[in-house]
Formats: sequence, structure tokens, C-alpha cells
Amino acid sequence: MTTLRKPRNLTDLARQMNVTAATVSLALRNSPLLSAEVREKIQRTAAELEFSPRAYTRRTKSNRVKEKTGLGPVMLLLDDHGEEDPVRDGIMPVVSQNLSRYGIEHQYINQSRLRETPELLKEFKGIVFCNDLKGILLPENYPGVQVFGWEARGSALDRITTNDDEIVSLAVEYLCRAGVKRAVIIWQRNMVQIPRHPRIACFLERMNELGIQAAPMPFDREEPDFSGRMKELISSGDERIGFFGFNALCGVKLCCALESLGLLRKYSPHSVLVCDKSLLLNGFFPRPAMIDLNLPAMAERAVNLLIGRLGKPEYPGILMLQSPRLLLSQEQL
Repeated sequence: MTTLRKPRNLTDLARQMNVTAATVSLALRNSPLLSAEVREKIQRTAAELEFSPRAYTRRTKSNRVKEKTGLGPVMLLLDDHGEEDPVRDGIMPVVSQNLSRYGIEHQYINQSRLRETPELLKEFKGIVFCNDLKGILLPENYPGVQVFGWEARGSALDRITTNDDEIVSLAVEYLCRAGVKRAVIIWQRNMVQIPRHPRIACFLERMNELGIQAAPMPFDREEPDFSGRMKELISSGDERIGFFGFNALCGVKLCCALESLGLLRKYSPHSVLVCDKSLLLNGFFPRPAMIDLNLPAMAERAVNLLIGRLGKPEYPGILMLQSPRLLLSQEQL
């Protein structure tokens, strides 16, 4: 059994617990974004390791109280599960911070509670949520903003998501520049809720059009022998293979598998690319190249969309696409 050592900082504790730094940060702030079980586990471990960063000491509130705008209250709708989600954890806290900055009252509500008590919507003037709603239908002209997801749930609903066409272009260009002869895209099955996700389908199509054999490699969350499948895949053809992780969690799964096979140093500097930026990926050496989705900017734009939507709920909903950018280390340039 591995014994955890006293962490040097928040990121060190996150790596030891195999979660993101954002998850540790949320847990130590007792955020409702995480399940009680996850919060308690991280808080208990931090206490046992005598880890108490100065960043989480309670600050004295300023005597100056920000004037309320009258635009709220706004509902921040959360998933029912407590699974780690770097994208959600990079979006919702920033949404909360920006609403506070504008003096807009808001409250976290779980989807299960809203399903049980749909009349809760009457107590709020608008809503912000990540991904698709499950069993919840918003009233006509109910102001809201959806970050990511595919199913529009109201005519007054705006949506902001990443530009998957640009993501695929960055991925294809990067791996082609690396001289790969084969490519594989890795994703977790329960993360992809639509039959033909453009990030997956377009990547496979474009690579094959360029004469580079591309294959899908989905996996299950608790899959016991992902490393074995990875070994079989690598040994089945040309060793000049490129790897594309659907998001940060898939990238961690991929890097762990390559590391267990003793192949991370061989592939990671130039042939491993992950769609998302996460502190967890910085823990691998060499770390993979990353496509930054700029989640804080998405969260800020979501709040700006909502403010406009609260004033004009009758306007048709709009779709806003966020442009990604490629992040490279010195050795990857």
C-alpha cells in the first residue's frame, strides 16, 4: 500500500490523490460542485497530511458591499454525480466569480433537486449549466446559457462551446508535422453522448484522407486492461503512431498507459496531443502537447451572454464558438 507523503503544495497533493488541482481547490473550499464523498475524502487526506495552504485561510470581508444589480438570482445547475470533470471545474467556479463581480446573486442547485422540484425555476431569473440537461425541460423564453452540450432546451437558451473544426485542424497539423504513419483517438465512452461527435469523426476522416491510417479507441471508465489494448495496438503496425486524447481525463489515461509500457518518453514529446489543458498533464515527463480550450474565457463569455439574455429573453438563442490554441513546450517546438 502506497503511503502518501506531506505535500509541498496544492498541485503536489492533487498528484498524490490522482485528481486535478482544481478538484483539490474546490474540496478545500467546501464547494458544492463536488459530491460530499469527494469533498470529505480530500479534506480528510489533507488533514491527515497536515496540509493547510495559506490560500484557504478565511479572509475578512470588506466593509464595502457591492451593490446588487437586480439581474439575479441566477441558478448554477450542477451534475448529480461527483466524478471529476476538469472542464466543468474550470467553468462553473469562474462563472460564479464573474457573477459576483457584476453583483448578480446566484445559487448552486443539483439537477436531481430541480427534477424533483421543477417549480424552483420560478425563484430564479436565469440559469447557467454545463453539458446537456437530463430529464429537465426549460420553459419557453426562460433565459439561460449552456456551456458545451448538444441538446438545446429552450428557445431563449444561448450556447457556447469549442470550435471542434479548429481543434481537429490543430490536431491533424501537429501529428502530420510529427511524421506519424498511423493515428488513434482515445475517448471515454460515457463522455460522448451523440452517435457522431465531430471531434472524433472529423479527426478520423481527415487523417484517412491524408493517407494516414486512423482508428478510434474508446474505453470504459473502469476498464482493467487498457494498457494491454494499447500495447496490442502499437505492436500491430508501423511504430510511428500518433495519439490524440479527447480531453484531459482521456489524456491522463493515455499517458498512464504509455508510461506503464515504458513508451511515454518515446512518444510524448512529439506524437501525443491532448484536447484540453490540465495540471494533471503537467505531471508527466515529457508532458504531452495540449490544445487549450481557454475555459476561463468561455466562462466569462457565458456570463456576458446571460446578462444580455436576461434583458432580452424573447430574442432567438445564439451559438458562440470558442477558438482553441495549441500549447507547446520548448522541446515540442
